Amino acid sequence: MRPRPAGALLAGILFLGCAVGRGPAGPVRSATGIVYPPGIPPAETRFSQTATLYLNINGEEEAALAQALEGIEADPGNSIHYFLAGVAGTRLGDYRDAHRWFVEAERIYPAYELDIEPEREAAWARAFNAGLEAYARGETDAAVQHWLRATEIYDLQPAAHRNLASLLVELGRRDEAIRVYQDALRGLERRPATRLLAEDELRVRSELRADTESRLVQLLLATGRFADVEPLLRRQLVRDPGNIRVRSDLARALVELGRVDEAAELYDLLLTEESLAAADLFNLGITLFRSSRYEQAGRAFELLTEKQPDSRDAWFNYANALFADEAWTALADAGDRLLAVDPLSEAAHLITARARLETGDEAGARAGVARSDALPVHLEGLRLRVTGEGTLVQGRIVGNVLPEGAPVRLRFIFHDNAGLLGERFLEAAAPAPGASADFRVSIEGRALGYRYEIGGEGAR
Repeated sequence: MRPRPAGALLAGILFLGCAVGRGPAGPVRSATGIVYPPGIPPAETRFSQTATLYLNINGEEEAALAQALEGIEADPGNSIHYFLAGVAGTRLGDYRDAHRWFVEAERIYPAYELDIEPEREAAWARAFNAGLEAYARGETDAAVQHWLRATEIYDLQPAAHRNLASLLVELGRRDEAIRVYQDALRGLERRPATRLLAEDELRVRSELRADTESRLVQLLLATGRFADVEPLLRRQLVRDPGNIRVRSDLARALVELGRVDEAAELYDLLLTEESLAAADLFNLGITLFRSSRYEQAGRAFELLTEKQPDSRDAWFNYANALFADEAWTALADAGDRLLAVDPLSEAAHLITARARLETGDEAGARAGVARSDALPVHLEGLRLRVTGEGTLVQGRIVGNVLPEGAPVRLRFIFHDNAGLLGERFLEAAAPAPGASADFRVSIEGRALGYRYEIGGEGAR
């Protein structure tokens, strides 16, 4: 997923000095209600005064940093030198060290957060904007580096984290992306120290937190980090207890963690949901099948065939779940339905024949194998894919009894929620027996399913 640029902030010098002397040692209260421990208030020195002067002169950031570091060496207990080193570090692009110096300044004098937070945000803005500019120029590596620096210095703005994580996923660096998303969530749980957030800002942050969490959940699932994803899914379930995708993902995670009984309870409840849409049933069935819960997978796909009785994929998956579960009687009936919508599938003929054999119908099994052997060609590897241009079915034609080059004509019928979407005809030449050739059939619109027939009349 390409990162979506967010709004930019303007940078500037917001604070560069403290009053001479140690100042009052009493607690400091922020405008947001934070009461800071007294700590040791900063005190001006000749190093801090010189560093501040240099920081207000363009191009003198190195000199400012040198003065601040001399101050740290001479008076390591004075927080002002760490603060000024952090400011100089951000101006020089050394965000990692700047962060370290800011942390030390706050350790000595906690109320320094009120001066450091604006400096962090200003530094974040410079790096974030530089990342946007690099990305717009197509300089992906540079964008990564700029956004990485932005995340190192400030986490109260999630835009850099989200852009960086999306780009890292695109680059295949998923473990790094996971860490960035986790950092983003920690930042979204916090609030600024220097100002109160308005209601609309709180609402936006809540929405960003939910979206960021969802992205992280899918990434953790994709990388098999099921122990990490479980608490996130449970938190999502508290917010939205009826969410079918979240419940299904949690059940899958529990299976992978070896807690099969807990997962089975969730799956049983899901399969009683009358509101499950076709896409939900398909995804649930796939998850159950991959988790070796074949009986429940069969139930999910059976429900899918009731919603999509002419869908080749629904019957194919239902039959395969029954086969894996060795539910031979049900498979004998489902196999006949599958062959009606997938008549050239050698696998469909053979598993149906196997079901008949297992149920004692040896003659029916022999006849099924004979029908498969007599097919003009076989179709393999069928796959339905929705693209930006429409819907595509692709697969392979495998030569069988037809001589090489003989004409093959197939009629594909597509459907969507409203019913018939349309039909397309495939005309191809038969490969030599045992050889194969790829084919593609496409139609405009988003099809939910399809079936095909041998021959047929109509325009292409």
